[in-house]
This record gives sequence, structure tokens and C-alpha cells, in this order.
Amino acid sequence: MAYTAEQLRTIFQKKFNLNEWIRFLTNFIEAKTIRQVPEQLELDPSEGKGYYLGQKTTTDNYEIGLFYIQTNSSVTNRRVGLRQIVKPYLRYLVDAALVVFDDGSNWRLSFVCDIKDERTSPKRYTFVFGDSGIYYNTAVRRFYDLQSKGVNFANLKDTFSVEALSKDFYTQLYSWYQWALSDEVHVTFPNNPNTEKDDRENMNVKLIRLITRLLFVWFIKQKELVPNKIFDITYLKNILVGFNPYSKDEGNYYNAILQNLFFATLNCAIIDEDGNQRQFATAKSARDTRNLYRYAEMFSISEDDVVKLFAKVPFLNGGLFECLDKPKGLYLKQEYDVLYDGFSRNGMRSPNGNLKYRAFIPNILFFNDDEIRPGLINLLNQYNFTIEENSPTDAVVSLDPELLGRVFENLLADFNEETHESARKSTGSFYTPREIVDYMVDESIKNYLLGKNNLDIDANSLNELFVKKNIPTNWNTSTCNDVADALRNIKILDPACGSGAFPMGCLHQIVELQEILCKGKIDRYNLKLAIIENCVYGVDIQPIAMLICKLRFFISLICEQTNVDFNSPETNFGINTLPNLETKFVAANSLISADIRSYENDWTADEKLSQLKEELLNIRNEHFLAKGRKAKRQSQRMDEAKREEIMNYIVKHSTQPDPSVISVLENEVARLRVNLKEYEKEVWVDKTHPAEVTLFGVVESPDAIFREDINKKKREELNAQICSLENNIKKEKSKGEIVGFEAAVKQITEWNPYDQNSVSTFFDPEWMFCLKGKFDIVIGNPPYISTKGVKEEDKKCYEKEFGFSDDTYNLFTFRGHSLCKEGGSLSYITPKTFWTTQTKRNMRDLILSKRIDYIFDTANPFEAVMVDTCITQTTNLPMPEGHKVRFYDGTKDLATPLQYTPIEQSVFINTQNSVIFKPTDLNLRIYELYGQKVKELFDKWWDKIETSKKIAKNQKELETYRASLKPGDVALLGCLTEGGQGLATANNGKYIAVRRSTKWAKNIIDSRPKKLAEAVKKKKVSVPKMANFANEKEFLDSLSEKEIAALFDTLKEQYGRDIFGQGYIYKIIEDSELANVDELTTEEKENGIDTSKNYYVPYDKGDKDGNRWYLETPFAIAWSKENVQFLKTNSGKKGEGMPVVRNPQFYFREGFCWIDVNSTYLKARIKTNGVFDVLSMSLFTMTKLPDWYYVSLINSEFISLYVDNFINNTSHFQINDARQLPIIIPSSHELEIFKEISEASIAAKKAYFSSTISIDFAGEELIDKQSELDKVVFKLYSI
Repeated sequence: MAYTAEQLRTIFQKKFNLNEWIRFLTNFIEAKTIRQVPEQLELDPSEGKGYYLGQKTTTDNYEIGLFYIQTNSSVTNRRVGLRQIVKPYLRYLVDAALVVFDDGSNWRLSFVCDIKDERTSPKRYTFVFGDSGIYYNTAVRRFYDLQSKGVNFANLKDTFSVEALSKDFYTQLYSWYQWALSDEVHVTFPNNPNTEKDDRENMNVKLIRLITRLLFVWFIKQKELVPNKIFDITYLKNILVGFNPYSKDEGNYYNAILQNLFFATLNCAIIDEDGNQRQFATAKSARDTRNLYRYAEMFSISEDDVVKLFAKVPFLNGGLFECLDKPKGLYLKQEYDVLYDGFSRNGMRSPNGNLKYRAFIPNILFFNDDEIRPGLINLLNQYNFTIEENSPTDAVVSLDPELLGRVFENLLADFNEETHESARKSTGSFYTPREIVDYMVDESIKNYLLGKNNLDIDANSLNELFVKKNIPTNWNTSTCNDVADALRNIKILDPACGSGAFPMGCLHQIVELQEILCKGKIDRYNLKLAIIENCVYGVDIQPIAMLICKLRFFISLICEQTNVDFNSPETNFGINTLPNLETKFVAANSLISADIRSYENDWTADEKLSQLKEELLNIRNEHFLAKGRKAKRQSQRMDEAKREEIMNYIVKHSTQPDPSVISVLENEVARLRVNLKEYEKEVWVDKTHPAEVTLFGVVESPDAIFREDINKKKREELNAQICSLENNIKKEKSKGEIVGFEAAVKQITEWNPYDQNSVSTFFDPEWMFCLKGKFDIVIGNPPYISTKGVKEEDKKCYEKEFGFSDDTYNLFTFRGHSLCKEGGSLSYITPKTFWTTQTKRNMRDLILSKRIDYIFDTANPFEAVMVDTCITQTTNLPMPEGHKVRFYDGTKDLATPLQYTPIEQSVFINTQNSVIFKPTDLNLRIYELYGQKVKELFDKWWDKIETSKKIAKNQKELETYRASLKPGDVALLGCLTEGGQGLATANNGKYIAVRRSTKWAKNIIDSRPKKLAEAVKKKKVSVPKMANFANEKEFLDSLSEKEIAALFDTLKEQYGRDIFGQGYIYKIIEDSELANVDELTTEEKENGIDTSKNYYVPYDKGDKDGNRWYLETPFAIAWSKENVQFLKTNSGKKGEGMPVVRNPQFYFREGFCWIDVNSTYLKARIKTNGVFDVLSMSLFTMTKLPDWYYVSLINSEFISLYVDNFINNTSHFQINDARQLPIIIPSSHELEIFKEISEASIAAKKAYFSSTISIDFAGEELIDKQSELDKVVFKLYSI
């Protein structure tokens, strides 16, 4: 029997009916084994009753068990024990299960898999059904598709896929966001009402804030805390004047409904501290009261009816829906209106027609009835939402609060017009997959607990707690209480928390652990509140990220509030108001410390200043639970006033010299100088050293006699006191501007924690979190911003902070360690490029100096990051002797990684450059054979060979060393060769040409007309003769190559070097125009060729195709006397078009080079006689070993593996990587073998380039030779 979509919808909307479900299992699931009498399961009666209904054998050979559980608790609230109900039975019988959990009201259909895996809990994916008011569109669509595809294991997993649902929603939401940003709908916010020019500034942030606020409303709507009717078009037409849901010119829905919901309802107490109820703003004095209703004129119902419309919506507090408009004078130093939200009764318009004080969002953005471009309300209505966050092992097929974080990351990918790159890239923000978050959180908390000496626990018992979710059998009540206490006192920081994935992961895990330890006897709301207040902290440089982070924590608290009583408005309907998280999650640059940290003692040096600081921190602690607008504003004003008091105190005492203080100090100096005169004379006396006695009591020598000036010590003491007093006098007299300590205090006192739009330039845990100690855990996914993307002013700050500037994840590693307590752990997921690269040596040295707990190669778990990553957890303790590191490899299976035998941490320290490598059998074999040997060579020679200049400087020593080498010896490639990067012309179009006989010539012929057309259009270029032709192609076809070259050269001179695009090559020459390089004189090679001769010479400018062994370069450079003179004379000069001539002594020499992109194999080849480019990094043998020997080694599988694991695991193989290669000096016999392989391979490539053989034939020949080469090299290196 085939089910229609409506039949499926009816089943899902109805209360659960067992008989109807058995029919569904028979007809839809096609279960062949259905029990006439369901078999009852052995369950704890407190959990409910369970039944085995039957079994389904799928076409892909999976056994699916069919179960029905009558639960005693609501299925809409998931708890740890729920997924344990069927686990014991399923583990031994079936591969997966379809389970119905029914509480008599709602029912949950779960697909449970991974049942037989002993190491982990089963994974459960769930639909929640049983509400006649929900359409269950996703479930209907999924099951309808399943019916046509067939019920097998793979299709069932797709049906219950949460990820597919989320991606579909992200795609649609992002499309809406782009539409809302466009000029077509012209959304505006006032910002500064004194100008109309900024009405569309920071629109991306404003719209993300709108989306997150509305998504939050949609989540709490699941608890019926917001009336559905305010999103219904029919109802809205009855209460709003002239409401047109599809209008682009009217925005009364956002103003009248959403702004009043956000700012005057969710942000306003039902009954405030003074007994006032929610009401409309009418008096002029209420202008800055931003939580009163507005826009009565937009409603067709009375003001009282509007208030009643929102009457059942509770006050939430927390600052999420606080109107961010700041009328003039709101803060002490604010001189004009700042209207971020535009919640205003003033409907005045600017000359350009924009609302001057009020935000405008057209109705069509919310209600557009179009499948391709739906309005935001229509879009949200298409999906089911759940208020509880999913986990990797237990997920509802609905949109959960984690969506807020994912949406944030998705929207940050929007194009940034100023930087011409995605905001995600410029901020380095990437959402961390939940599986990664949970793993890192688990391991960090385990490490924290194991580090508590007072806890009598071990790793095995913790695994039982964390994995099996049971209290370990060897734990008594006292142990459980001690562990619970330790969890209550944990301090966790994410210094780059984005939208809060890691802090939320920590909250969930701590709650789950406490629930297990307390056997479910906990108040989840108060537990979560305590954890948020005392345990988890976050920092991010983006204020909008902090908003979303707070939203997620608030949803987590709201979902625990079950005692809603709409008959009790005086208790806010039984809903606890949310805490204020301004001092828990702050927008700041967490890499930079507060300047005050350089003057730590100056707080205590002044008792009054120290007292003021403590008073301020107490105000912030009390603000966490401040409720009501009046209490919050009072707290914030007290905070501002106290900061002002601190600043005034310092200004008063630091900017005005105090004559009385100077007088006291000067009198004391005079007194000490008088005292000093008493000790001016030297007074020498004889003294003796005590006799020295050996271990055996034998006197080594008699007491030694010496002479001593007994006044010397007193003189030194008095001079030191005088010097200190004179410095204080100088400091007091020089007062007049706030510098040093005073400026540092000014920096922190000007930080306003309540400004949701500002970003602090510094981060200080004590000042911002009221936290005096450091953290037990620092955890996160720090931004991956390359040092090239770091702003110059930021680089200077980082150099001051760390002593260097580098990629941000390196800086975050140093900062993270500084924020950890002794014994605390740092757990980051970062690019794994730090394992090997030279630029991250300082990061490796830091990590290797600490105790590394584990390293987890996670490959690339991100959707957008183009770099492989790893998790590294270190404990802030010195590396213990003999300590072994756990090493996991998730490159093939992230969920079930390969675990290597733990490796001694010292092994990494004892490799060349202290690289970190996977401890595979092959790598350990390489380490055993070459680790110490290559490290010794590296330590001895690297400083002498890392640059061409150093090689030249140490030429004699290197020559002596080379001469001493014999077959079987190992040497670094940098000791055996010289060379480097080549010429950078800075104007390829002027100097470089392509040979007509190559494929590149066709590309140029095809592209030149397009380039010329673009130049004409962009620069209004005038080419008179071209008017006589139909198009640019016909015109260029009429010209000779020399005429084309002259035309393009002229246009570049007139309109700029890059008129055709940077580095564009447009010249084509015949092969006959090439000079015979072998016949050039030394003078011609060094100073250029007379233009009366052929003056083009081969030019090797790298190879994008990645040819190995041999390449006949398609490029040539005009090596005329005029050009060479210009290149040499202007090399290194500043300005556009100025060249850099590097390593000219190696021009016109045969050598070897490679493509710098490191793929499966390295790609090296012989470099022919000619000039080479900056991209063609070339080396030249300085021994009797031929260049083709090095090419052979570099092209081998072994060297590629060695480079990837011991030199550079990035995608680029640079010249300093090549110099580190260990080269075995071959015997003459071994060299002959390599010669045969290289000659055959080079011959095959030459034959291909000359079209003598096909690419397929050449490929077969090269594959055979590659196999032979790999065997020979492995044998050479004894692998």
C-alpha cells in the first residue's frame, strides 16, 4: 500500500495508535516479522513499559529492530536515561532500531544506530509527532521520498538526517539575507540622525541581529511563550492599519509588531519594581524610555488591546532585546543620538526620503509569498524547531538552538565590499563541528578531574562515566560528591568563542555529568545558572558573535522552565528572568593584555585606588542577577560612576604636582645625605671565612683571613634610598599628562561592558570577568588568519605583547598558555602546519616544553577551511621525563580514529627542527635511522646554508666538507648545492614572450582580443585604426606580432602597467627568434645581447602543469642590452614596475628545480640553460653528483613522504625545505642505476614534447620508471 503525503501527515499529527502503527510497519516499512503479541522488555517500571514488535531485514543486509516504549515522562524533554532504555536489548540482537516513545500526548519516532559498537553510545535521530497544529513538512517529505526509494539502512539514515535539514535551511536563509541587504528592498537604520549618509551602514550586522532575535523568538515560541497569531497575515490585517504583507514601501509589521515585541515586551517587566505595567510611551519625557510601546497610530485596535495582545509574553531580561538606541546624554560622555535600532515615535524623514529616527524594513521581507524567495516568516514556518540542542548521539530532526551558531558562521561568509573577501575569511571564523567540540570538551574535563589530587579516580573510571554514562562501580557516594564539587568549581575560557560552540558544549557536558553523579536529583535550571555564572567564559572580537552566544545560553535556560502559569503575571508567569551576561561573554581582542598588567603593584600601592577597584568589581558581580530595567540601569550607572570616580582620582593625583609631597621627599633626601657623611670614610677590619669541612669531617684548610670595609654596606643602603626618593621627586614634578600606569588605568576604566556594539582593544579576565585567578581549561578553535592578513597596527601590538607577530593561531597558543593555571589544560583545534614548518618553530618549542596529553589528526572536518587540522591538548606543566603522548589519526575515519602506540614526547624534540610527526611504523623507522643523524647535521649546518648569502659566506668550509663525503654518508641538500629564487621582472608583459609552437600561444591569441576590449571599456582607451574593423579580434588579426607587441606596450605606458591585468603576457615569438644559448659570450650573458642579433633566451618561470623530469619552457625573455641594463640598475628599487634580480650568478646554468605546490608526489625536473624566474626556485650541484640524481630522489615516493612528515606538511615545498633534505652519497654502482632511470624518464618527456610519442605512451613509460625508482630509493635509504 502506497501512502499519500496527506495520509502521512495525518499519522504524524494524531496521537499514537499502536494498531495503526503496526499496519504502517507492515505496509510502509514492509517488515516481514511482526509479533502477534508484542514481547515485553525488561525495563525499570519507573521508566515505563517497552515492547519488541518485530524485525525488518533490509536489502542492504541490516537487521532493524522495531520497538514501542510507553514512557512515564514527556518525550518532548529528552534526558540521559531515555536513550538507555533499549540499549541493553539492541546491542545483542540488531544493527539498528526504529523505536516509538509515547507519553500519551506526543510521540517520538527514533532511528537508533551504531548499537553494536561497545566503545560508544548508540546514536539516535528523532522526529517528534502528535501535534495537530503542526504540518510536519520535513517528515512528510522525507518519508514520502523514502517510500519511493525503498526502506533500507542507508535510506533510513537519510530520512532521519539532521545535517541535510540544516543545510537546506541555511541555504534559504542566506538567500533571504542577500535579498535583505540589496538596494531593491532598501532596508534602513538611522544610526546618527544628524546625517542621512549612514542609513545603510553596517547593514550586515543589523540584519544578523534581526535574524537572531527573531530566531530566538521562534525557539521560545515552542514553549508557547509568544502568540502565534502575530505571525498570521489574516490576523494582522485585522489589527494593523492598511496592512499589506507584500508591500516594499510599508514597514508597519517590523515597527508595530516586532519592535514592540522585542523592546517593549520581552525587554519590559510585566509589572516593574514601581508597580507599573506595560504601557505606551506618551509623554515627551519618555523619549529615552526605550521599553515602552510605540506606534499606536499603526494599529486599528486600541492601546489597551495592543497591550493585551502581548500580555502573555514574559519578561526575559538579559539584554538580548534591549533597544540599542542611545539618546544624547544617556551615558555621561555621549554628545549626540546614536540610533542602532531605530525604535522611535518620531516619523520625520530626511531629504532623501529615509526615516530619520526610525528603522525601516518593508513588509515583503517578512511575508513574500514566493517559493524561490520566501519572506522570513514564511521561511521559518516551513521548518520544525526544537528548543533543546542536539548532540552527535541524540538529535531531533528539527532545527535546534545550535542553528544560531551555524547561521552566524554562514552569514559571515557574506562578501565584504571593503576588503573584497568574505567576512568569515577576514575574521578567521569557522564553525566547529559538534563532534569535535564534544570530544575536546570531554578530554579537557577528564584531564581537569585527573589533575585533582584529592579525587581518588583513574582514567578507566572516567571513561565509564563519560562514555557509558554510568557511575563507575568503584566510586562511592563521597567520590561522587567530590567530583561534583570539582565540576562546580571549574573555570573554562574560550578566547575566540565565536557563537559559543565550546562554552555551550562545556555547559551541556557538566550538566550531564552532574545529573549522572546526582542520579537525576538536580534542579537543572539552577544548575545551569550556576555553571554560567561561575564556570564558563567567552571572548570574541565580534560583538554580534557575543550576542548569538548569549542567545544560546538563554535558550538553554528557558528550556528548563516548565512551570509556566499564565494566571500569575506578578511572577512573570513563573518564568525566571534571564541573567545579565555582559561580564561572562565579552567582545574584546583576547590576544592583547590590559596595559595595567605591567603595573600590578600600583593597585596595592594606593589603598584608596585598590578600594575603588574592588567596589567596581562588586558592582559587576551584582549586575549578573539584576532584574528589571530600573535595577539594571541603576547598576550600569553605578558602574559608570565608579569608573569615572577611579579616573578622576587618578587624574587628580597624577596630573598635578603636589608641593607638599615634593617638600617631604626633598627633606628626607637632605636628612639621608647628612647621615651618609658619617659613613664616607672607609673602615677596614680583618675577618675570617669559616673553615671548610669535607663529607668525612676532614678540615680542607685553616680559617681564611680577609679585609672588609664595614661602612660600604651602609653607604650602599643610603645611596639606594636617596636614588629611590629622587626618582619619586622627579615623577611628582613631571606630572602633567596621563602616562604609564595612569594611562593603563584610563584604558580599563573607559571599557564599558554594557555597550553591545563596542569591542575592547584588550582582554583582562579580572577586569572583565571579576576573576582573579587563571583558568583550569582554555579551549577553542582560534582564528586561522595568516600573518599576511594581519593589519600593520595589529602586528605592532602583537610584537609588543609576544615579541613576534605570526599567524593568529600561533599567537592564540601563546596567549592560551598564559591564561592557564599551573596544571590547567590548553585544548585547541588548529591547522596542523605547525607540526613541521620553520615559521612555527617557536610554537612547537612552547608546546613541546609542556606536557602534551594527546594529538588528534582531524584532517579537514570543516566545510569551508582549506587546511588540514589537528587537536592538541597540553597541560601547563613541564614535560615529565619519559612522558608519552597519545596520538590519534582520524584522517580516514574521524569517528573511529586509529590510535598509535603512545610515543615518548622527547622523540619530537630530538628530530631536526623539533618537528611533530605521526608515529606510524614507517615514520618511526625513518626516525630510528635518520632522526639523530639528520638533527646533528641540521644543528651544525643550518645557520650556514639557510640563504644563498650564507652559503657564499661559508664557501670554504662547505668545500672542505663536500670533499670529505664518501658513499653511504648523509648530507643535507643545502650543503651540496647552491642557488635560490630567480628574476622578478615586475612587468612580464614588457619582457616575456611565448613561443608560437607551444599551447600557451593559442591561449594568448584567444585572450588578447578580450583583454583589449576590457581595456577600451574600462579605461576609455582610444585605438583609432580599430574603428575600421568589426571587432577587436579582426583588428588584431590584421597586425603582425611586432605591431601587436608595440600596441600593447604603448597602451601599458599610457594607461598603467596593469591595464590588461597584473602579469599578463601578450607577446608571441617564433622559435627561430631564440638565441643559441650555448654560443652566447660571458659579456652577453651578464649584460645583454645586441638587438641586431636574436636576443630572446629561454625563460623558466615555473610550471603550473607540474611536469616532472623535464620541461621545454614555452617562455622566453627579451635579454637585450637595454632590458638587462634596466633590470640590473633598478633591481630592488621601490615603485611600480621595479624589478628584483636575484642570484644572477646562476643564470645560464643547468641545474634542477621543482614546482612549489606539494601534492601526492613532489615534482622536480632538470632546469635547462637560460634565465629563471622567482617562481622557478632552482638549485645547482656543487659536487660531482649530477643534478639528475637530486631530481630522481626528489621525485621518489620516499622523499615526498619524508618532506610531508619531517620537513613541511603544507601544500608548498619551498627552497628552504629542499635544503633540509637528507641526501645519501651514492656509490658508483648506485649512481648508474639512477642514471638509467632518469635518462629514460627525461627521454620520455622530451619525446612527448616533440610529439614523437603520445601522452598515454609517455605516461605508461613514466609509471614503470616511477615504480622502479621508488624501489631503488627505499633500498638506498634502507627502508
